[in-house]
Amino acid sequence: MNVLITGAGGQLAHELERTCPSGTSVNMYTIDDLDICNSDHVDSVVGDTQPDVIINTAAYTAVDQAESDIELAYAVNAQGPAHLAQAAKVNNCQLVHISTDFVFDGKSSVPYVPTDQTGPLSVYGKSKLAGETSVQDILGGSALIVRGGWLYSSHSSNFVLTMLRVMDAHERINVVNDQLGTPTWSW
Repeated sequence: MNVLITGAGGQLAHELERTCPSGTSVNMYTIDDLDICNSDHVDSVVGDTQPDVIINTAAYTAVDQAESDIELAYAVNAQGPAHLAQAAKVNNCQLVHISTDFVFDGKSSVPYVPTDQTGPLSVYGKSKLAGETSVQDILGGSALIVRGGWLYSSHSSNFVLTMLRVMDAHERINVVNDQLGTPTWSW
């Protein structure tokens, strides 16, 4: 199997590469190797690579910064997945698109299921939902959209490692207590 993974600099792509089954050819692309915001570049790389599967882990994930960097958030989280979906369609390969639980409004008292009504509250969530919609519009039910939240791994920058570092450095810590989440281990 030939797999193309975007977002090679991130923790999820790192773990996917590390744990891929033997016999799988993995083509890792950082933003410098593959700019998903550029449809011509996506078409060229996907055409040259001829993957069986594209796994899109590339994303604009600076949630707070997205509020003022709206154009870039939408370019990466909405237009980029649309370019990948179109390339997957043209090259007859599968697309696995990684999204987020930020597509919901967070008001549910029970865990969300994929069919729950979306209602993102932030630019980040809205841009990720726009990406999901583009992928579905282009590929229909043939794409796999995976929603995760609070991603963490043994490396990179994430909430779990930050809390461990802060707890190691301070006897008492202060953190926000108005958010609930289910951390998702990327391994």
